[in-house]
Parts: sequence; structure tokens; C-alpha cells
Amino acid sequence: MRVIVFGAHSAVGEFVISKLSEHRHMSCAVVGNENQIELLQKRGADEVVVYEESSLQSLFRCCDAAIFLTGISPKAQTGKTVMVDHESVIETVKEAERQGVKRFVMMSPISANESVGDESREIGAKEMPDEFLRQSAMTYTVVQPGALNDKPGEGKISAAVTLESNTLEIPKEDLAEVLVAALDSESTFNKTFEVGEGDILITKALASL
Repeated sequence: MRVIVFGAHSAVGEFVISKLSEHRHMSCAVVGNENQIELLQKRGADEVVVYEESSLQSLFRCCDAAIFLTGISPKAQTGKTVMVDHESVIETVKEAERQGVKRFVMMSPISANESVGDESREIGAKEMPDEFLRQSAMTYTVVQPGALNDKPGEGKISAAVTLESNTLEIPKEDLAEVLVAALDSESTFNKTFEVGEGDILITKALASL
């Protein structure tokens, strides 16, 4: 499978590129500037392209699937988390669908256990990218992660439509594995779910959804 990754220049994105290589997928990493190309090549990217809005229509050539990390704008010059650029996400989803991409995995801008009452949630605007993807013709997966940490990935998580804990965290490496494993896991097709640290192997946790 050939997979295009938006936000590949983020810490999670770097892990995603490495995991795609481990899973024997071809990858196209979309980055913010030329200085990030070499790093992603070392991570195993088969192709690295610098994001330009004018080139969006050509990015999906020969791609079977897309992974979009919504915490990172494809326009960003660094891998730092930014406010979600809803228009960029929606335009990317539109273009992917138009060009026949069949599979789309999104790291949601909504964190696990963000409730309707949370001031940070910004109900409506913040949910637009998720909902737009769900309404598309593509087979989607929306992953809502707990707070990201820099612990080494252990390959084990907890996953459910809603997780009980209000203090969820997840290593960036494990989140990347979830996003990549979801590509082929039929139990995640057309589903939105939360993930956090846990004691269940990632493949088994996803299979139980």
C-alpha cells in the first residue's frame, strides 16, 4: 500500500514513517520545508515532498491511503503543534476523495475524553474535520488520543469508543503504531475511537473495537 502522510515532520509523524516502513508500506512524507527532507528519508520515507497549496492536486498520485495528523498543519515550518487549520484538513479530504483515495486515517483534533463541557473543545469548529471525513465516501478511521508523552512505545494500549479515565496519556510511538496498524485493521473501518496507555497488544486492542 502506498500511503501519504500529512504532518510527517512532527514527532508522531516521524514514527509513522518508520512504522510504515516496518509494515512494508510505501510512504510519501509531506513536510513543511526542505530542511526536513533528509530526516524523513532517514526514517524510511520512499518520497518526501514540501507542502504547497498549489501542488495539493498532484500529491495523491498513485496513493492508496492517507494518514493526516491534525495537530500539525501541513503548512507549518516546524513540527510544533498548532491550532487545527480546518480549511486545510477539509481541502485535503476533498482532494483525496476526488482522486480516488480509498482509505483515510485521521489523528483527531479532539483528544480522548474531551467532554462537551470542556472549554478547550470549541464545539462545532473543532469537530468539523472529523465530521467532514465521516461524511466522505472513503473508508475512514478517526483516532482520538490521550495526552502525548515521550515514553518509549511498549506496543500496548487501551482502546474503546469511550475510555473511562480522565487522565489518559499515550507514547507518541504507540500512537504512530495505532495509526499505521489501523490501515489494514477492518475492525477500525468507519469508526471513531479513543486510545491511551494500556496492557493490551495494539493488534488485539484494535481487533476488539
